[in-house]
Amino acid sequence: MEDTKTFYIDYAECMKSRSRKIWEQPWGYAEGFIVAAGILLTGLMLQLTVGNIEPALFASPVNVIMGASLTAGLIAVYFLLPQNKAIKWLSGVYAAVPAIVVLLLLCMILGLTSQLPLSTGRMQASDNLFSRLGWAQMTTSWSFILLCFYILIILELTLLRRTRKKQSWRDIGFYLNHLGLFVALLAGLSGSADLKRFTMSVQEGQVEWRGTGQSGETIELPVAIQLDTFRIEEYPPRLVVVENMTGKILPAAHPESYHFVEIGKTARLADVSLEIMDYLPHAAILRDSTFVNVVPMMMEGAGTAIKVKAAKPGMEQPVEGWVSSGSYLFPHSTLPVDEFTSIVMPPQEVKKYKSFVTLYSEKGTNLQAVIEVNKPLTVEEWMIYQYSYDNSKGKHSDVSIFELVRDPWLKVVYTGIFMLLAGALFLFIAGPKKRTA
Repeated sequence: MEDTKTFYIDYAECMKSRSRKIWEQPWGYAEGFIVAAGILLTGLMLQLTVGNIEPALFASPVNVIMGASLTAGLIAVYFLLPQNKAIKWLSGVYAAVPAIVVLLLLCMILGLTSQLPLSTGRMQASDNLFSRLGWAQMTTSWSFILLCFYILIILELTLLRRTRKKQSWRDIGFYLNHLGLFVALLAGLSGSADLKRFTMSVQEGQVEWRGTGQSGETIELPVAIQLDTFRIEEYPPRLVVVENMTGKILPAAHPESYHFVEIGKTARLADVSLEIMDYLPHAAILRDSTFVNVVPMMMEGAGTAIKVKAAKPGMEQPVEGWVSSGSYLFPHSTLPVDEFTSIVMPPQEVKKYKSFVTLYSEKGTNLQAVIEVNKPLTVEEWMIYQYSYDNSKGKHSDVSIFELVRDPWLKVVYTGIFMLLAGALFLFIAGPKKRTA
């Protein structure tokens, strides 16, 4: 196979030049890592002097012009200087592999470092070394962007170099892989400037068309949302035993909890025997310094309450009382077992939440739909995600918060990814080139 033959030729040249000095022709991996490291250091210096790249400065049509200029400029340079040694080196593995290694290093830092939104990052730019180097906002840092554009240059020159060789049907996989990566990477970098992201808070029964941007500005959007109903499903309430002095769940080494199943069940937590006496999923919790009264209440703001009988070894008689996590309307209630421990109901964990909505748009869209976490809705050019709700009210929230995202370059990125997948599939089906005797 031609690719295999080229690899062995490059390898042989590398072995022949092991004793040569750096920057003597032919250039190899040493020069590749020096160039990649130089680009990385240049980006770090720019980061420390001018700060993060502002994506809004490269919004359309600036990004389109830059992308077209880069592509056309490289084509012109390649065909005007086809025998230039630097151009040939940039279109080979000695430049590509070091560039990918250095970029992967930044991607590892990105994966291990908490990333901050643009507005937060500006305010915390000098908080620590990672922020000053741009690693807290990696995708808009100078080092990351410059290395990505360096790889784009290598990709395009590699594609152009391949066009000068004898073509065969087996080259389809090569072109799909390299061109797909070029398209996806260029569209991802260019499109980030045109990405629009807004949050929208909507109250039940109301229609909202104003969104809040990442910088805090409020603007009218071409999409309006009417919240018909908002529902939250919670996991069953649970009980834990805590230490009175510290509030830590016991046992400290392996905290235990009991999830409510039904009345009459028994359990043992941290040497405390529990028996479930009664359960009210909707209750009003009324108490003063000495008395707790729990009554059923089917209205907004009701809490969940469990009546518990608890005993510890050596106690003369068990204690009995109501335990509740409370709500935004009623206080929580605990059951002291002795002077050291108490029975507590932590806030119920949310299982899932969803919004029943009616959507309108300037283009005449009128659509009823359900939006859930990880199940966004697409309306024209907008992706609408279930983002949050009024946490202060918990399951009684009548406000749903959505995130609206518009990414006009997303289809181009997907096109590049599909080309990559098609190229990989083609190479798998075609298999290696058979040698003839």
